[in-house]
Amino acid sequence: MKRFIFIVCITVISAKAQTGDESKISFATTVGTGLSMSEPSSIPFTWQVLGYYNLTDRWAAGIGTGLSFYEKMLIPMYGDIRFQMGRERKLTPYAELGVGYSFAIVSNTNGGFFMNPSIGIQYPLKNKMKLQLAIGYELQELERLKKHTDNYFLKEFEEQLSHHSISFKAGLRF
Repeated sequence: MKRFIFIVCITVISAKAQTGDESKISFATTVGTGLSMSEPSSIPFTWQVLGYYNLTDRWAAGIGTGLSFYEKMLIPMYGDIRFQMGRERKLTPYAELGVGYSFAIVSNTNGGFFMNPSIGIQYPLKNKMKLQLAIGYELQELERLKKHTDNYFLKEFEEQLSHHSISFKAGLRF
């Protein structure tokens, strides 16, 4: 786990250092949680790292990864598209959509489809950094192997879960 986080951090730093035209490449990192809307209920905790290629002043496309904690820890890998609504100002609204797949690193668990549309605002800070606050919807599917024992039988079955939640994220874009 520590090795994965270290590799992501080194990749972000080296990619930032290698870009000659910094206006075309940007990065973001967010942390978030949510309100569960499914049964069984599991309050998620997420950390995401994204790299964007700025297509225009308002449109950006990129890729992201991170960590998601539900019942089990998952690593999402997804494509992301972002639209800034209006010109840059003190509070600038934006819309974002991330779609991909999450991988499980624990045994007896398989990842699944991941989707996270959101809307938010960004506030400029020093050194071209921006504070981001967003609210959205998160869908995370996964499968896990369950075991149940009683006095007579040992049962194993595959459980397919689909977690739906209202997500809240805060982060930095640079």
